[in-house]
Amino acid sequence: MLVRMNYKYEMFPNEEQMQLLDSWLSICRQQYNSALLDKQRFYQKNQMGLSRTQLQKQQKADKQKIPFLKTMPSQPLQEVFFRLERAYKNFFEGRARYPKLKKHKDYNSLTFTQFGIENRHVKNKTTGEVKRRDVRYAASLDESNHLLISKLGAVYVNFHRPLEGKVKQVIIKRQGHRWFAIFSVERHVNETVEFPVQSTGIDVGIQKFAVLSDGTTIENPKFLLKVERKLKRAQKKLSRMKKSSNNWKKQRQNVQQLHIKVANQRRDFLHKLSYRLSKTYKFVFVEDLMIRNMVKNRHLAKSIHDAGWGAFGNMLDYKCNNNGGKLVSIKPHYTSQDCSGCKARVRKSLSVRTHVCKSCGTILDRDHNAAINIEAAGLALFDLSPTA
Repeated sequence: MLVRMNYKYEMFPNEEQMQLLDSWLSICRQQYNSALLDKQRFYQKNQMGLSRTQLQKQQKADKQKIPFLKTMPSQPLQEVFFRLERAYKNFFEGRARYPKLKKHKDYNSLTFTQFGIENRHVKNKTTGEVKRRDVRYAASLDESNHLLISKLGAVYVNFHRPLEGKVKQVIIKRQGHRWFAIFSVERHVNETVEFPVQSTGIDVGIQKFAVLSDGTTIENPKFLLKVERKLKRAQKKLSRMKKSSNNWKKQRQNVQQLHIKVANQRRDFLHKLSYRLSKTYKFVFVEDLMIRNMVKNRHLAKSIHDAGWGAFGNMLDYKCNNNGGKLVSIKPHYTSQDCSGCKARVRKSLSVRTHVCKSCGTILDRDHNAAINIEAAGLALFDLSPTA
């Protein structure tokens, strides 16, 4: 079975290349905003949508009138309309708000949808003769593993780990003052993996990040809480400065770097944890939590976002699939209330952290009890026994 994976590496363009990449991002952002306004005007006038192909045809005509559109490769320009199409689809399916105009900070990546060198038939325009030859796309790698981008040149990429699989596309992303290349590769799943343990249930929380059904506790690192005071001081200092001044721009970058550091720490923690779990357990059972509804509680929203439950679930899902395992979501109804020993329902408030069953005498940590119930519900779906 083939799966898609992303590999992220830092790239180091020179000053001239960074300026060119920044100008390309500005052009793509301008095209996105222009296309969004065109779609709105077209709908108001004709009561029907403007399709992606129509926008692409208009862009092709615009290239003859607007010279700076020819200063960058065509693939990232065309991909702008795919993004807009996805934004509308997400809105109509209830997954996102209505698309809005992008600011400078909102548009920070370029996508090259074709990558590498392909051997194909090419027709000579003058003679009509057809020959097979190698065709290099706008983005590819050279022999020294430099990223070659059309109209930009070679850029050094720090390949700190092997790039495994066939590269299908690459995304160039600006993050603060750093640049990254994200390679989307296609690779085979190893379906003959032998797992040390058959299954586990996971109950995520705020005080403890997660508790497994075998009693293993994973502490919550609370990265945001650790830098919250420093972040508040930096934001307060920024608010007192004159907007758009040089000092304001420097301080804004300092605030941005603090947020980036917290995000990187959280992502690193979640990647390592999800990888370890996906390599250990064939079946991983988790609660199907409605996180979007849970964060409406203003007392818990910050802690839930800091824990990163949603990102953890996404990482665990694709890592389990890639390693030959399976992540299964279980309905969360009464997993904390029901006794894992006798199945009796023991009512308790959220503040009660210990499960005490008067029917069978079971005394467990509340989250450990829930994790056992989650695993039991998951095993019942596959007709498996805990000792299988």
